[in-house]
Amino acid sequence: MRELAVVFDGAGVLYAPFRIIKDINRGITKRSRVSGLSCTDRLERGAMAILKTRYDETLAKEEDSKLLSEVMKAKKIEIRVVYKREGIDDEEVLETILNDRRIKLRDVHETMGFLMKCDILPVVGIALIVEMASKTIRYLIAGGIKFFPGTRKLLKELSQMGCAVFVASGDRIEPEEISVYLPEVPLENIFGMMTPEDKRDLVRKLKDRHRVIMVGDDRNDYLAFCESDIAVLSLQEAADRPGEIFDVADFRINNIEEVKGIIEEMEAHKCGI
Repeated sequence: MRELAVVFDGAGVLYAPFRIIKDINRGITKRSRVSGLSCTDRLERGAMAILKTRYDETLAKEEDSKLLSEVMKAKKIEIRVVYKREGIDDEEVLETILNDRRIKLRDVHETMGFLMKCDILPVVGIALIVEMASKTIRYLIAGGIKFFPGTRKLLKELSQMGCAVFVASGDRIEPEEISVYLPEVPLENIFGMMTPEDKRDLVRKLKDRHRVIMVGDDRNDYLAFCESDIAVLSLQEAADRPGEIFDVADFRINNIEEVKGIIEEMEAHKCGI
C-alpha cells in the first residue's frame, strides 16, 4: 500500500504572508492583503518574477540612486518567473526586467523598510510584476512570512503519524534558510520559487510511491490540485480566489490544523471503522 505524502503550499497555507507593494506608475507604497497572483491577473498580460537572492547579502548596502536592473546584471542575480498569463514567454519577461530604467534601489529599500517593521521571520523576498502589453514593471513587492499558530504543531504530528511532508511554495524560500524554522520537514523535501507546473510535476512524481494530499490556497495550486489524490483548499488567509479552485477541492479548511482530522478520517474510512 502506498504511503501518504502531504504537500503544502507556503503563503496562505503554512504561513501568513506580509506584502509591501509599490505601484510604480502611481508612486504609492503600502501594505496590502492582495496577493501577487491577483495583481498579476488584473493586468492585460501580466507576469510575476522573483529575485533569487537574499536582500541583506546583495542589495541592502547598495546606493539609493543605482538602477535595480543594473545591480542585478552586475551581481548576476537570477530571476525566476513563477506565474504568468497564458502566452507569455519567460525570456521576454526577463528581458523587460533587465532593460528597466525606472526602478532604483531607493524603491527596494523603501518597500523593505516598511516590511522590516512587521512581525515576521527573517526570511524575505523581492518580486516584480510586469505588464508585458507595455513591457514595463508595474509593481515591486517586498514579501515576508509568519507561521500560522498551528503550523509547527501540525507538521510534528504528521511526522509522528508517518506521513511524508513536503513544502512546494512559489515564494522565495531557500531550503537551507527556511529549514531552521521547519525542522519537521526534511531539507530535501522543501522547494521554493515553484511555478504551477512545478507543483503539478512534484505531485505527479510523488504519486509513483505515495497517495498525495495537496494543500493549497490559490490559483497557482490548481494544476497540483487536479493531479493530487486529495485536494485541500485552505481559506485561512483572505484572498481573491477563482471559482475553479473551489470546484476541484475535495475539502475546504479554515485552520491548518484541520489537515490532521482529514487524514484521520481517510485512514478510518480505509480501515472500515
